[in-house]
Amino acid sequence: MYVFVQSLKTVIFSLMILSAITTLPLAFSANLGDDWSSITSSLSNGEKSEIIEESLSHLADARSIYENSFKNTAIEVDVESNTLIETAFDDIENNLESGDIGMASLNRQVVDKTIYKIAFMKMETAVDASNSIDFINWYSVLEKKFKITEKDYESNLLVDEIISDSSALSTNGSLILDELLSIFQLKTIEELEEASAALEEGDVASAKKFTYEGLYYYRTLHPAVESKLGADSANELLHEMEDAVKVTMSNQTPAEMKSEIEHIASEVELLIREYEGGDTSNVGLALSGIKDRLTLVEIEYLDAVANDKIINQVEYDETVVFLEKATSIFASVKPYLMDLSESDSSSLENNLMEINSIVSAKGKTSEVSILVGKSLNNIASLETLAGGAVEVDIFQYFDDIERLLTEAKTVYRNGDSSLAFDLVSEAYLDNYEFVEGPLGEVDHDLMEKIENDMRVDLRNMITNKESPDVIDAQVDKIMTDLAAAKKIVPEFGTIAIMILAIAIISTIVLSSKSKLGILPKL
Repeated sequence: MYVFVQSLKTVIFSLMILSAITTLPLAFSANLGDDWSSITSSLSNGEKSEIIEESLSHLADARSIYENSFKNTAIEVDVESNTLIETAFDDIENNLESGDIGMASLNRQVVDKTIYKIAFMKMETAVDASNSIDFINWYSVLEKKFKITEKDYESNLLVDEIISDSSALSTNGSLILDELLSIFQLKTIEELEEASAALEEGDVASAKKFTYEGLYYYRTLHPAVESKLGADSANELLHEMEDAVKVTMSNQTPAEMKSEIEHIASEVELLIREYEGGDTSNVGLALSGIKDRLTLVEIEYLDAVANDKIINQVEYDETVVFLEKATSIFASVKPYLMDLSESDSSSLENNLMEINSIVSAKGKTSEVSILVGKSLNNIASLETLAGGAVEVDIFQYFDDIERLLTEAKTVYRNGDSSLAFDLVSEAYLDNYEFVEGPLGEVDHDLMEKIENDMRVDLRNMITNKESPDVIDAQVDKIMTDLAAAKKIVPEFGTIAIMILAIAIISTIVLSSKSKLGILPKL
């Protein structure tokens, strides 16, 4: 019955689109979602064909559809996207001719996912222009990709209202765009996690695909991040995603790649949390991390199992990966969550265990959805309980930064670059983050200089395996600037910061864990 209802909804959605676009010029595609699907199918068929002429014919079909349905719009809304796609088509042709099917598949991701950005940006312009027909037509691309009509998205109702009454676009359009952005936000984190899981199994080919997908999913989110956090943070996130691709394309071992991808994933997740406007303390990140992964568990499991059988092994494997990660994150902060609310924490833990039992038994998707919903309620309650104003001496943060950087110098010289990286990250994420605001009020340039020297330059030097002398010199430069900063901020005395009351305790405990190399990655 469920499958029938979902199929019926898909048919109805397609009919509504067809009805809505009857007034469009004949040169305009009746369903851009179908055109996008035809492009991806043609490119995929080209990779599968063993006869080069057939492969190139499929490629030509895909390129023709792009030029007829998407190219002009790409040039209109984002010329960079058109350049990326045209270059990818050229690269795919070279890949097919040389027999490099692996790279042809990766370049297909560029074409495929860059079209999403074109569609999303066109939807934005349609909202501005109050053009509901354009909005619905371009929405069909993303609906087709993410199967929105088959799932419990608010956009389904919002789109129905727009089709019934075009004036609803003024209120519903931005809500639909926000929900789509949340999907791209999840995908940005999801693909890095899948890459890490693939590398755990030594599957470098899949890891390459996941990092490519993650980068090009993020490109749709990038303008929104830039608008909210500024160009520097948005470009930093973009560079992290690009670095993930470079890692999986390198000659490192899978284990070395996995270590670097985990570092990148932790940075990406922090920036995503900042974009969300959420808590970026250790426990705050943990709760957000559990929440996102449980959302992915529900989404992936819905497509993975039916009638007690696995119908999509890839989706099932991804369900297991995200559930294991959510459970691991919960375990890492369980004592602190129990202090906040024993009932909510115990309920969340029991839900995770029950979800695992259902997934292991290939049980009902509806039962998983119910438990995910209950878990999200527990998380919301814990997040509410976590807030509170805590009086913190700002100089405590300065002292901790200096201690961690000094320790980083020592362990790096002793050959442990991974721990040195973690210590520098801790100095920035768990301490300097609380200094930036007050320092920026009196000397913004100095605040940015220390941030860049520590978070970007020093960590890049460690990653690039610079000599211990170079690391020492960089740390000493940061220490000099920190000393100057401390002379500026005494007027702030004790500062009140809205953070988790429990984070002060957890920072100390997690700090000691990081020194032992056992701090879990979120």
